[in-house]
Amino acid sequence: MKIITRVTTAGVLLAAGAFPALSQENASIAKAQAELEMAPCFIAGLKERISCGTVELPLDYANPDGTRVPVHVALVPAVAATPEADPLLIFAGGPGQAAGDYGGFVNLAFYEIQKKRDIILIDQRGTGRSYGMKCEYGDLEDALLDRKLLAEMCRANYGIDVRHFTLENVIRDTDEIRQMLGYDTLNLWGGSYGTKSVSLYLKRYPEHVRSIIVDGVLPPDQSLFLSAPSSAERALTKLVADCNAQASCAAAFPDFKNQVDDLVERAVQGDMAFKGIDPVSGKFLDIELDFEIVVESIRSVMYGADGTTLLPYVVNEAHSGNLAPMLASLLGSSAIADSMYMGATFSLLCGEDVASINADAAAMAGEGSFARDSYFRIWQQSCEGWDYMRPTTTDFFSPAAGDVPALILSGDLDPVTPPPLGEHWLKGFPNGRHIIVEGTGHNTSHVGCMPQLLAEFVDTLDAKALDSSCLDYLERLPLVVSANGNIE
Repeated sequence: MKIITRVTTAGVLLAAGAFPALSQENASIAKAQAELEMAPCFIAGLKERISCGTVELPLDYANPDGTRVPVHVALVPAVAATPEADPLLIFAGGPGQAAGDYGGFVNLAFYEIQKKRDIILIDQRGTGRSYGMKCEYGDLEDALLDRKLLAEMCRANYGIDVRHFTLENVIRDTDEIRQMLGYDTLNLWGGSYGTKSVSLYLKRYPEHVRSIIVDGVLPPDQSLFLSAPSSAERALTKLVADCNAQASCAAAFPDFKNQVDDLVERAVQGDMAFKGIDPVSGKFLDIELDFEIVVESIRSVMYGADGTTLLPYVVNEAHSGNLAPMLASLLGSSAIADSMYMGATFSLLCGEDVASINADAAAMAGEGSFARDSYFRIWQQSCEGWDYMRPTTTDFFSPAAGDVPALILSGDLDPVTPPPLGEHWLKGFPNGRHIIVEGTGHNTSHVGCMPQLLAEFVDTLDAKALDSSCLDYLERLPLVVSANGNIE
């Protein structure tokens, strides 16, 4: 009800001539404001009824009267009868995840913030109910087909110019919706690739940002595909050290690191094949596992700290000829990818990251890492089958910076956005603090007492005063050394 009132009030003022004469672009925005009507709804992961609405915004803001794209917003109301005026806005990660799918995560990470503040979940264009572009690849055999062809097949399903699904337009959409909802300032949360969204929103609309929380950061001036190999190697090195420190693991898997390197090299040589039953679908498979898939079966499992507890065992089994546990781990970790709207992923990653580097630079960055340049190769192959647009603004790749209060979070075991990237981000924020959470992988906002710390930060805007000692007990769980789950 509160949101409908704010939008209606804005419409009345516009109709009464209380605002200056509108340009063609502003007239289009005013029309969108009148179209955004919030209504009761439910989203997965939340029991309570919330408010949702969809507004049609320009596909290309340079052509406001052209094709339009639906953008869906869900507003989780504060528990307080009189909430604070500055809500928390969530920038989903991926890229290609829909914030409207974060209901369960809101319950885990933001329940303390919700006591006083509304929470805004916008499905960015290309995801969720905002013209979500899913690419259904089916089973593992499909995923091993030509990646360019798979992207082309997905692209053919959507009759829209996907080049305009850029981060610049996502950020413009976000601020249009902020205005429609009647909020002046926002507290921003971004996770993983969503931290890039936080950075760009701060660059474009600094006057509307009260505070930022970035969890698992990707600095805009750092290439994901140049940092990914060393990030993966760092995570593996820490896992090897933890295995060596656990007597049972060291005894069971004394050659863990060498086994990883050997499996990757065998895949490069085309000597990794699986013939048997798919451990997830039950289908019979007769497939060759390429270099990229073998690396991902190790790298992607390390995103979640819990998954790493099985990795030495899984690698040892694969090295001995039993690839079923490795495939099961890979397919299990693909649940993250299943939440992605890959069309949006392609539009963002291809234009903003893949196109900004070349194969030689990626290969050089991969030297010394078990992952080599696999991550870049996967996406480069897909991008050859997708239409995209490169950023044209001069500051798009400039460092994140500002005087805004900033809380920067990193999981110490994170294989893609590790603490060194958080330290790099911190350089631009004199009113910021970087908290590194031990024993935790990719994203930490939901871990231990972190939800309470987030709420305290948003209330006080003093990151440096937070007492993070409540996180000190965290560490990696013991590593599994046999099929029955033994750790000793």
